[in-house]
Amino acid sequence: MTQLRTLVVDDWPVWRELRLAALADAPQAFGSAPADWQGDGDTARRWRARLEAVAVNIVADLDGQPAGMISGDRTGSDTVELMRSCSTSAAGSPGPASQRRSLAMTSRSG
Repeated sequence: MTQLRTLVVDDWPVWRELRLAALADAPQAFGSAPADWQGDGDTARRWRARLEAVAVNIVADLDGQPAGMISGDRTGSDTVELMRSCSTSAAGSPGPASQRRSLAMTSRSG
């Protein structure tokens, strides 16, 4: 079963694992290389700041394991522009997708 969850800054270890795997798999799909996020750049503070800086960070869990991620910036009250998406090979997809797309999202009140 696949479940989606929105990440908060305390979820940075999950984000770190998926992001480093995506950077290693297809660095050309991102604006940075794996080395930019490793070594001195691999700090909890930096990973937390990354999650805070981007409006929407979602992880897809497949059978209880993180299998993909998506990030986006809000372009309106009910619209998010996709920045990046990535899925692991365990999810059956080839890896990161760097296409930018606008996704309509509905808000539920209550």
